[in-house]
Amino acid sequence: MQSLFDYEQAAVKRAWNDFVTNREVNPSDVKDYVLRGWQLSQSYGINPDKPSKAIQLSREEFNELKLQHSDMLDAANTVLKMIEISLREPGFIVTVTAYPGYLLMVSGADKELNEADRKLNRPGVLRSVEQVGASALSLSMLENKPVEVCGLEHYNQQFKHWTCASAPIHDTHGNVVGSLTVSGHLPNKQSHTLALVTAAASSISTQLREKSLIKEQARLNSMLLSTYNSITDGVIAVKKDLNISHANYTAKKLMGVDDKSVESISLNDLLNHGDKIFIDEIFTNGLPQNRELSFKGKNSNQKFLCRFLPISSNDSVEGLTIIITNKKQLIDIAKRVGGNYAKYEFSDIKGSNAFLLSQIELTKKAAKTSSRILLTGEGGTGKELFAQAIHNHSAAKNGPFVAVSCAAIPRDLIESELFGYVGGAFTGARSNGMIGKFELAASGTLFLDEINSLPLEMQVKLLRALQQNEVVRIGDTRPTQITARVITATNINLMDAIKAGDFREDLYYRLNVIEITIPPLRKRADDIITLAEFIISRHCNKSGRTMPSFSENLTKSLQKYSWPGNVRELENLCERALLLSTSNYLDEDHFPSYVSANAQSREVNLGTITDHQKDLIQRTIRFNKGNISKAAKELGVARTTLYRSMRKYNIQAH
Repeated sequence: MQSLFDYEQAAVKRAWNDFVTNREVNPSDVKDYVLRGWQLSQSYGINPDKPSKAIQLSREEFNELKLQHSDMLDAANTVLKMIEISLREPGFIVTVTAYPGYLLMVSGADKELNEADRKLNRPGVLRSVEQVGASALSLSMLENKPVEVCGLEHYNQQFKHWTCASAPIHDTHGNVVGSLTVSGHLPNKQSHTLALVTAAASSISTQLREKSLIKEQARLNSMLLSTYNSITDGVIAVKKDLNISHANYTAKKLMGVDDKSVESISLNDLLNHGDKIFIDEIFTNGLPQNRELSFKGKNSNQKFLCRFLPISSNDSVEGLTIIITNKKQLIDIAKRVGGNYAKYEFSDIKGSNAFLLSQIELTKKAAKTSSRILLTGEGGTGKELFAQAIHNHSAAKNGPFVAVSCAAIPRDLIESELFGYVGGAFTGARSNGMIGKFELAASGTLFLDEINSLPLEMQVKLLRALQQNEVVRIGDTRPTQITARVITATNINLMDAIKAGDFREDLYYRLNVIEITIPPLRKRADDIITLAEFIISRHCNKSGRTMPSFSENLTKSLQKYSWPGNVRELENLCERALLLSTSNYLDEDHFPSYVSANAQSREVNLGTITDHQKDLIQRTIRFNKGNISKAAKELGVARTTLYRSMRKYNIQAH
């Protein structure tokens, strides 16, 4: 009686005869994937009756291929014993293949291995459909499913005495990367071989995915750890008992903790009593908070800005993540973003006036010291230009340059602006507090312009800060050391202000270690045309215009005009003249009439406004809609000076 296997092989033989004679093949006579394999093999010109000619990799190429698929080989080794135990009869070989058909490993009985080797079924050989025709090994990868090819189903007739079961191996993304094949002689065919191979290939795929996930997790952890340790902010994780569980490199450095392991350190050991109470409150209310802290230890004299983020579970705070920022880092950011830097050098001070040059030389010498400097000069003479040049010529040039106009800050805010305040120090204060200008200028320069406008009560506090070399924020008790160099400027004679009781004599001598006097423009007649040409040239370069020439009358008028607004006024009038001019020529008509009408030298006391400026004052006040502060700033004088002039000339503010 004919067996089922013999019946199937007879059907395959009919199908094969129909196939090679180009007749239509009955689909029921052969498996669909076997027929597709025959068709593909034929399309590649494979001769089914001749031994195959396969490609053999060199030793170096094969070693590189094995290294590339080392994970797959490691996983295969763990399942080989399972296959050996499950196969009831000897005489089988197991082949591990890398896509598209390179044999990586062939294992089995010596007799079968020798026979396989004679047929080029050895490691390093390419057994793809293109090379040797369709087999279970290649079809499982092409079809992406477990297949079994027995006897006459092989396209290459040299394998018609073999039975082969093969299943694809997948990577973590589901891509076919190889196959696992069990091959044996037909008499040894077992019904469970395909199921066994399928399970084994699935096990290898699972191990590949697990290894890939482990490697990816390790890579991500490494990247996270690298990022965690490289960020400029300190990051620490604190458990409910305040023991530190994690701290990045920056946090350890900021806290002054040198140990590689921080698990034995408690935050309690690093904080002051008041800060411990604050943290207890966070665990109670569960709300993110900001606070300035100083840690005990070698960095105890430094303050850090900390952000506390509660870690909650089931409505209970189980720990904290604390972000620690070095105040200097924030100040550096403020310097870059807030414009707290000096852009002018001594080379930007134009002029050849002898007295001006002597003051520049004195200033250069003073810049190299740490002594406090007092700049005196009328409004618009360029006191801030000098201050910036001093900063850029000093040892503090890499620090911030913070300029404060004492006349521009409201009287009740000047203290908080200079010294800062802690959160909730007064009504309207920011909840997180504010850094004062002294702290913002740390390791740099603080320029206090119009120091004469500072209220007397504030002068006392400034004097104390300079004497003690430290400031205390409003609402705080902890002092902060002053590391900024202080440069001040005034547009009035401070000795006169001292006699009038408007300025403290002790503060004057504290500020005036080196006094630099900047001459008014009317005393620099030899520089006026040079400055005017420089100003107009700069505007022409910006707008792409040709530099205009000056008429002889204009040159004389500019040199004889008293320039109460000094260089600031000259710059404004030059820009105005350039806008009015439609040619490459400037004349008196392009400047206000009062320039030529009053073109004569006048000696004016520092901080006063001459009679011929009544019209200028009235127009400036009208332009600023009666705002005396803005009008005084535009005129380059103090408000008190402007009020005196308004009373003198009977000028109303409206």
